[in-house]
Amino acid sequence: MTNAKERGFISAITTRSDIRLFFIFGQDESAIADIASQMAAQLVGAERIDIDSDRIRNDPALLADEASALSLFGDKRYVRVNFRREEALAAVENLLELDSCVNPVIATAGNLTKTSKLRKLVESHPRAMSHICYLPEETDAASAVMGYAATVGLKLDRSLAARIARYTHQDRKLAQAEIEKLALYYDASPQRPATVDVTIFEALSAETGEENVNGLINQIMNGDLRGTGRELVSAHNLGVDAIRITRALQRRVALLAALRAKVDKGSNPGAVVKATRSIFWKDADDFVNQLGRWTSARLVGLNGHLLDLESKLMSVREGLGVIILEEELIRIARAAARSR
Repeated sequence: MTNAKERGFISAITTRSDIRLFFIFGQDESAIADIASQMAAQLVGAERIDIDSDRIRNDPALLADEASALSLFGDKRYVRVNFRREEALAAVENLLELDSCVNPVIATAGNLTKTSKLRKLVESHPRAMSHICYLPEETDAASAVMGYAATVGLKLDRSLAARIARYTHQDRKLAQAEIEKLALYYDASPQRPATVDVTIFEALSAETGEENVNGLINQIMNGDLRGTGRELVSAHNLGVDAIRITRALQRRVALLAALRAKVDKGSNPGAVVKATRSIFWKDADDFVNQLGRWTSARLVGLNGHLLDLESKLMSVREGLGVIILEEELIRIARAAARSR
């Protein structure tokens, strides 16, 4: 599910020893995570060193120290870090000043604007490589699904590929999981290709339990407190992961921010939504409603809050994470309800 530019970036982790920092950022969180994972997989047998961005903020020399540190036993290593804000700027400056770098650094971040000092530094420095992940249009997501299906020996028509893309909220890792599940069912491979029947996809999806969080996201962003409560109960009963819900909400906020920018320039909300292919027609009214409730400034604030929330969820035990998430989602729904 990659294009030529993306494949070139991924392969650079093993071919560009002059690069200190490989930086992946943008709106498509699932693509960012997938690219980082593919790059790490290229470093066969290497030890992963994780650094928390809060530590980097308190110790800007830490990143450069870990990138230049030799393993006790001479093993290969790489550094993995996720940047939340501009707290990484000093650390990245120190890293890029290194004349030599033993361990490559794979860093990820969210949607950084063109005015971001961190983004400007990485995009302009000869010792850094960056790749931006935009939210895909539905046609692009469907093509990606079809492309990945072909690699495992499955043939899909475009309408089914688009349906899988919508079902997985254009999350490439979830889409890959659906394709792999179908490949197992058909015992398919490039040597034994099979054509997928839509009824089989429906049956397999039903068997694993419908984890579609779109309803929950709509209730939250529409400011429907009762609906949010009902959807939270449903998500809890299905065992939907708290991080998955948070990231799905992040993707919605990023998409709304892009649409809201067009509305701010004078476009009609209904026309903007109708022209956006990635929006399923059943969700069109919800998007129009949400564009009326959320200004660009509030969406920016909410995006930052969700990044902080994700970081918090990843640092607490699982049971507590669910409680924290539910409280935060109710707060967001209340904020949406007050916005009209």
